[in-house]
Amino acid sequence: MKKYQVIFFGTPEIALPTLHSLAESEEIEVVAVVTQPDKPAGRHLEMTQSAVKVLAEKSGIPVLQPESLRDNEEFTDLIRELKPDAFVIISYGQIIPKKILNIPKHGALNIHVSLLPKYRGASPIQQALLNGESATGITIIKINEKMDAGDILFVKKLPISDEDTAESLGQKLGVMGGEFITPVLLDYIDGHLRPIPQNHAQATFCSKIEKDDGRIRWTEQTAQEIFNQIRAFTPWPSCFTSWDGKRLKIIEAKYRDEKITPGLMKISKEEKSLAVGTKEGSIYPIKIQLEGKGIIDIQTFLNGNREKIEKNPQLL
Repeated sequence: MKKYQVIFFGTPEIALPTLHSLAESEEIEVVAVVTQPDKPAGRHLEMTQSAVKVLAEKSGIPVLQPESLRDNEEFTDLIRELKPDAFVIISYGQIIPKKILNIPKHGALNIHVSLLPKYRGASPIQQALLNGESATGITIIKINEKMDAGDILFVKKLPISDEDTAESLGQKLGVMGGEFITPVLLDYIDGHLRPIPQNHAQATFCSKIEKDDGRIRWTEQTAQEIFNQIRAFTPWPSCFTSWDGKRLKIIEAKYRDEKITPGLMKISKEEKSLAVGTKEGSIYPIKIQLEGKGIIDIQTFLNGNREKIEKNPQLL
């Protein structure tokens, strides 16, 4: 039986279930994986392979790591020589030029982690959390030359819980992508799916996240907004404030309606919890990380810093 020839584009861990699903299919052959070049990472800036590269090499799939796809004739010619039936793309990290997208016989399919046309762009998971959405999901589209604007082939919804962070939600959506990509791809190639155009008038957009987006502004944000911010930016870039001349990250928290002066820390009478005032309501940190230290629970933080907090209770 002739297998469909597929080239996979992806980089981080969220893409792994999709690659695994395609590689395990009896009707598909992943003839190449395209992923971002190795990059320095960690405190010692050691060269690190992408999660997708590691899995591809374990699976015996050839790996391509072009620095750029724009005007890269050598890469374009190589892709043509592979004669792919389709591309599958999830969280690759580079814009793929139209000249390359036009190579596959059946075009290129992208798994986008939002319910398109809502949250097109670079940070749909974080934006859904920031906005307090009750649900998100995956949308599989046929790529065109405009970002995340292609015709829709498949949509699957996923509820968002109060416990979800960008990390946990990304893991769930990655698994969902792996669960559905193979049957959707096969149905599409076999002509059983009719692409549905997006309603572009309903499109919303989200931009790339910067490190400073994690800064907490106690006088400007409500407790619920900060709670959503903490969930959206865990693990990166994380949410932070300043105390005692050092950066203080809030890793996990809950919130209440209690009124406290914005940015002021207040230890409970039982001294088992800490509240911080916001524009409206208060944040109760559960896990924190003080600059130069590891992540600890709030009780451990209070045990070692109670007197300092009482003398200097203001977060900046």
